Amino acid sequence: MNENPTAPSAPASPSRQVIKRPLLQGILFLAGIVLIIAGVLKGYDLLRGAVTKNYFFHTTEVLMELAAGIWFISSVAGYYALRAGALLFTVFLAVSLHRAWQGQVNCGCFGPVPMNPWITATMDAAFLLLLLAAMPKLPKKSPSVAWRKIFSGIVALGIAAGVIEGKVYLQPGMLHANGTITGGHGVIFMQPPAWDTKRFPAANYIPGSSVLMHGKWLAVIYFHTCPVCQHAIAGISRHLAKSPDHNVALVQLPPYGPLPRGLANSKMLRLAFEDTHIWRPPFLPVLVDLDNGVVTRVQSYIPGSWFGF
Repeated sequence: MNENPTAPSAPASPSRQVIKRPLLQGILFLAGIVLIIAGVLKGYDLLRGAVTKNYFFHTTEVLMELAAGIWFISSVAGYYALRAGALLFTVFLAVSLHRAWQGQVNCGCFGPVPMNPWITATMDAAFLLLLLAAMPKLPKKSPSVAWRKIFSGIVALGIAAGVIEGKVYLQPGMLHANGTITGGHGVIFMQPPAWDTKRFPAANYIPGSSVLMHGKWLAVIYFHTCPVCQHAIAGISRHLAKSPDHNVALVQLPPYGPLPRGLANSKMLRLAFEDTHIWRPPFLPVLVDLDNGVVTRVQSYIPGSWFGF
């Protein structure tokens, strides 16, 4: 008897399906885990204030990586997930190669965890090849309802990123004269002239500052690479050598670094602001006179002049 040429072809054997799908789901699952780890670590950088610009881009990047990671782990609309994953890791590969070509030692792809760009480029290329190789093995038709839900979720995350940007990251943080901080997400601005006659408001954020609450002190808020700060510290060191009875505290702003050798007098107390925030005074250095923890005078330094202790 002749076979009917129009008869539908027999479906693939169950055993073959069982071999294929766990492997493909495993590839998507592993890619999703990597994306979630990257998103969480970058989100940690956002929360601790390590990111000081392009907040909207970084926030959106974190949310998209988390959303894509959850999508890949769920294996919903797998064919589209493979395509989206291939596109994502192509972009990641290009970024890693660009940073490696520039000679950067840290890709920045995993937030505070340093990773050589050549290593991340190799990992991105491996995921890209796996996703491309797996692409024809998944069914090309996925439930349209599931796809619409995924698309709606991505749009919702984009809107959430915009809300976060507008409500949190665009609002400048401020250290007030009463010692409280409002607004911002890590970048904190100061208004030292408003500290006059107030308890030193920055003391709450300077470990070991309790010693400044007793006696008279000159607190010098500085950044280690600031040339005007270095000039001021050198001048104060010379005056301190002539008048050793004065108390001087050098309060460093993060990121920390050493001053040039021999610049600061050994009798100067060394303190530093917490590195959980990025501190932004209106001028540097900030010279603060303290009497039992109360600010009696705030002034900026003018090269060539001396205001005394």
